[in-house]
Amino acid sequence: MHIKIVGHGPDLVLLHGWSMHSGVWHPLVEGLAKRFTLHLVDLPGHGYSEWQQGQFELSFLLAELEQHTPENAVWIGWSLGGLISLAMDKAYPQKIRKLVLMAATPKFVSNADWPAAMKPSVFENFASSLDVDQKQTLQRFLMLQAKGSIQSRETIRALSDQLANQPQPQPDALKQGLALLLDTDMRQALSDASCPMQLILGTRDTLIPESMADQAKKLNPALRVAMIDGVGHAPFIAQPQRCQELIEQFIDG
Repeated sequence: MHIKIVGHGPDLVLLHGWSMHSGVWHPLVEGLAKRFTLHLVDLPGHGYSEWQQGQFELSFLLAELEQHTPENAVWIGWSLGGLISLAMDKAYPQKIRKLVLMAATPKFVSNADWPAAMKPSVFENFASSLDVDQKQTLQRFLMLQAKGSIQSRETIRALSDQLANQPQPQPDALKQGLALLLDTDMRQALSDASCPMQLILGTRDTLIPESMADQAKKLNPALRVAMIDGVGHAPFIAQPQRCQELIEQFIDG
């Protein structure tokens, strides 16, 4: 597992979202590295991390993260990275002292008792289209993440540039990552969280409805929620300074 370490100070682990790599955190790195030692993780089959079949099986993935990340660190997980971080706190609570869920949810797909989420067909369609044209599928997903944001063009450009800057993700890694988004339910982990948690959401996120924050607060009343107006699924790209302020306030609090 490739992990880039930069900065000085207390440990801060960052997990990227589906189809991306650790370089996506670029808007936050310079500012946060002044106060923290950043551990920028490339998930298996993404960025510079190697790929072997089955590495996105959740128990294996969590064991790898446990082995390669510091104890008692603050974690920031974006989207899929947030879902994995919740699972990490459940499996290895000693690893995480505080957790920032960046545009993340404990359950990405909707059902009768969790309506504030996407329909399963959205992720199923992405999975089926990967075999046809991976490049176009990833571009469609980037557009979905930026859709609705006041700065949608700038966000799409930033995400596209990062996707092009490193090796393309492995097809099987993408499929297994989508399977995690489809099948993983971490609501109980959020409810039983052993560490303080902060949720940062954009009010125009098309993957995670704004109403999800209320449902998350019911599961964990101690959850700190921050909504950023006018941004979509990548708030740290559209509003990096605001996100940094929120993260530092949460860590210092």
